[in-house]
Amino acid sequence: MNTMIRTATTAAGFLAAFALPIASQAATSSTVPPQRYVFQTRTTESFHAGEYDGTLRLTIYANGIVSGTFQPSDGGARSVSGGMSGTHIWFDIGMQRSVHLDGTLKNGVIQAVENIPGPDVYTFVATTEPNTH
Repeated sequence: MNTMIRTATTAAGFLAAFALPIASQAATSSTVPPQRYVFQTRTTESFHAGEYDGTLRLTIYANGIVSGTFQPSDGGARSVSGGMSGTHIWFDIGMQRSVHLDGTLKNGVIQAVENIPGPDVYTFVATTEPNTH
């Protein structure tokens, strides 16, 4: 008798499990298209004269993911990855010896500070080219 009750209970459990709706996975894509930007960049140091220039190409997705490439004026493209929340943007340039930037993106201008060890402060400013955002 106990075996029969266990079998019936198990069968009822399986039927109930299959009768429940299957949870769908969260959507991984958004209907909002990503925003693409091309910036002309300028990095200056607090203790040294001159600047470092380059071109930053970013794609910013609706979920806050930032990706792209950075090409300094002396050549050689480097990968860019990071995130954005509101106007706060952060990203790494390069892979192994990456440079981390933390700042804001407002009205087509990124203003950030490069986190590099040492007393020197590196200021990063990027402005969009006309009609690219």
